[in-house]
Amino acid sequence: MKKLLFLILSGLVLTFVVFSSTLAQEAAKPEEAPAEKKAAAAEKPKAEFAKAETISGTLQMVAADKKIVVLTDSAGTPFNFKVTGATRIKVAGKKAKLDELASQTNKAASVKFLPTRSGNVAQSIEIGQ
Repeated sequence: MKKLLFLILSGLVLTFVVFSSTLAQEAAKPEEAPAEKKAAAAEKPKAEFAKAETISGTLQMVAADKKIVVLTDSAGTPFNFKVTGATRIKVAGKKAKLDELASQTNKAASVKFLPTRSGNVAQSIEIGQ
């Protein structure tokens, strides 16, 4: 009986020692973790924004009140573009306003835009004559 009690007590002490040393090792890890995270963040490339694209085609529609321009490519696929205050608009090489584009439908056009989750945002619109 004494031997059994001694073995159980020894097992509990051994378990306590192993458990406390494991906790001590885990407590030391968070101190190293921020330095490791900083190093990993420095090596990891940052997410890039979408790159500007350019498309050429025919100006099909201008909805000045909604600030939307629709351009169709050579395959006939329509593309919608949001026009902002920063959008540069040129007609025959001269600056123009969105309202002036309505008279330019069915003409060759080129749009430089940024694709976003909320839609394509026009950076520049050029209408050639």
